[in-house]
Amino acid sequence: MEHKSQPNYNYLMMAGHVVCDMNQSTVPALLPFLVLGRGIDYAAAAGLMFASSFLSSLIQPLLGMLSDRKQFPWLMGVGILMTGIGIASIGFLEHYWAIFAAVMFSGMGSAVFHPEGGRMANRLAGEKKGRGMSTFQAGGSLGFVIGPMLAVFAVTTWGLRGTAIFLVPTLTMVAILFAMQSRFMRAASPINPPPGSQADPSAAVDDWPSLRKLCISIFSRSIVMNGLLTFIPLYWVGILLQSQQQGSLMLTAMALAGTAAAFTGGILADRFGFSRVIRLTFVFIPLLMLLLPFTSHLWLAVALTVSLAALINLGHSPAIVLGQKYLPNRLGMASGITLGLAVSVGGVFSPLMGRIGDTFGLSSVFYVLAGVALLGALGTFLVKDPPVAKPAEAAPAETPQPLTSER
Repeated sequence: MEHKSQPNYNYLMMAGHVVCDMNQSTVPALLPFLVLGRGIDYAAAAGLMFASSFLSSLIQPLLGMLSDRKQFPWLMGVGILMTGIGIASIGFLEHYWAIFAAVMFSGMGSAVFHPEGGRMANRLAGEKKGRGMSTFQAGGSLGFVIGPMLAVFAVTTWGLRGTAIFLVPTLTMVAILFAMQSRFMRAASPINPPPGSQADPSAAVDDWPSLRKLCISIFSRSIVMNGLLTFIPLYWVGILLQSQQQGSLMLTAMALAGTAAAFTGGILADRFGFSRVIRLTFVFIPLLMLLLPFTSHLWLAVALTVSLAALINLGHSPAIVLGQKYLPNRLGMASGITLGLAVSVGGVFSPLMGRIGDTFGLSSVFYVLAGVALLGALGTFLVKDPPVAKPAEAAPAETPQPLTSER
């Protein structure tokens, strides 16, 4: 029988995701200070972004395979500790390759946290998988809001060595997670699963073809979201003729809208179906992407951009849970693919989008992103919720037949 939802544990998982992604999100905010304070060029700064996300995202499915073999909830604490130590040490390092190694170490910590964190969030959610994953994902989105703001405050107040402040939330959360290890193990273990139920290992079948179809939408979502995060500030300055500060503020507004949507998406999926929510949110994204470059009015652009951020994040938590439903025997692997590998796909296409913008103009980037979003929207029609496994019914007892005399 599967556990009922553990709301306190769900929010604890959310807090862990906040701290992990808070640490990871500081790297872009620190780049301008490193360019000025450490004398690195733009190409070197781009190299730090590569060190932060690309390698860690690629190895997350491999680490997910490890977490599928046995429960390792302590990996969450280790991952957060690695992200915090890596980020905190950046301000104390002078040489570029030492900074590169620290950023890579932090990125590896993120790779350690997410597969086990996603698997544990699924187990602790009980029957409300959508709500549990939405809570977990909202933590990551909130971390991306807090991290850059805390980084800018710390560095402008104490200089680059102010990055040490990230050790405070890191060590606090690590201590809490390590103290909860035994409770996590008990809460995440199913008790006496009935034969034929979803908790019964003998009834679980991995559906790789459906996961591959789902990846069309997940990867498209990643490309579109990375494109928006990269080019919205440039659009705000180059097309809308606003200040750089206003462009950065728009990223914060997008993150806040994404946090609220991430928290809501799974709740809607629990009620209306995961594939339905993914489909209904994705079909509007291509149209809004096409309208954006034609907009010169500031507040209409704000409305379109915030709506895009909300829609993109609204279907993300349901997509993660659906991927886990497709691989019930490999929750860590599913989390590594939907949480980790998807991020690297978006990062790979960012330089290509930049080349398109340099060659054909900024508006052309949004047209291409609209095309990618259309591909993702079409992909949503290929996915469906897996059938709900029902307990196997016991065979009815044979009814004794009346004896008849032979003629």
